[in-house]
Amino acid sequence: MKKMLFAAALVAALTPIAVAQDNRLPQASLDQEVGLQVPAPAVIHSNRTHQPQTPPSYCKPCLFYSGDFDTSASDANGLANEVDITISSGAAVYAPFIVPKGKTWTVTGLFTNNFMTSQGLDPVTIPYEIRKGIPAAGGNGGTLVCHGKKPATLTNTGLNGNLPILILATKVEHIKGCRLHAGKYWMAVIPYCTNPNDSKCTNSYRAFEANDDGAMAHRFGRLEPANNSFFNSVFFGANWAPSSQFQSSSRFDDGVEGTSK
Repeated sequence: MKKMLFAAALVAALTPIAVAQDNRLPQASLDQEVGLQVPAPAVIHSNRTHQPQTPPSYCKPCLFYSGDFDTSASDANGLANEVDITISSGAAVYAPFIVPKGKTWTVTGLFTNNFMTSQGLDPVTIPYEIRKGIPAAGGNGGTLVCHGKKPATLTNTGLNGNLPILILATKVEHIKGCRLHAGKYWMAVIPYCTNPNDSKCTNSYRAFEANDDGAMAHRFGRLEPANNSFFNSVFFGANWAPSSQFQSSSRFDDGVEGTSK
């Protein structure tokens, strides 16, 4: 029933998204944008850490993947992750991942899985970031460890099921010089579509990073810390705010590629 309600809400609301700025303010949370009533946060089951770990085909060589979006989860949702004509000053989700003790990762690729109303990026070259030391209460972005700009690709994850909006992996690769020692880090890869002359980048373009609060299929690597993501957006009035201030999602859908020693 939850999956049917979620799909129905998205179908009914995709047209209003296209004219959102004409009659109401854009929303940061996907459920609020489409008028979906989301129940209380999902229970985080301890047995998730014992699931078989087989990453998706588009995470290769995979160091970390947080797990698939699940339309049957009680709080299936997405949070604004975009720079576009509507959200011109941008919105970014920073989700955590763990480099295990005794390991050093050489990161060569990063991706986030996003609900996207258009299959396009313009410009194609977009920024990526990895940070550490973000305070638990937020307020600042800690220390920037790795960052740059790389050409990005979009891959259809197939995670949307029957939903009328695709979940696309926005990936940057061929990252160089990014070595991470053991510890906790936060990453962001944000879809860009800011060219007013590109039909893909009309004022209906929106992108929301999907959560993974359901079964977390294909999870790979250390479990993503729950309730430890941050949201940064001048447009939405978020100054490195805990993402829980904007929606109930406890984890977000993203991944890290590279090698480990």
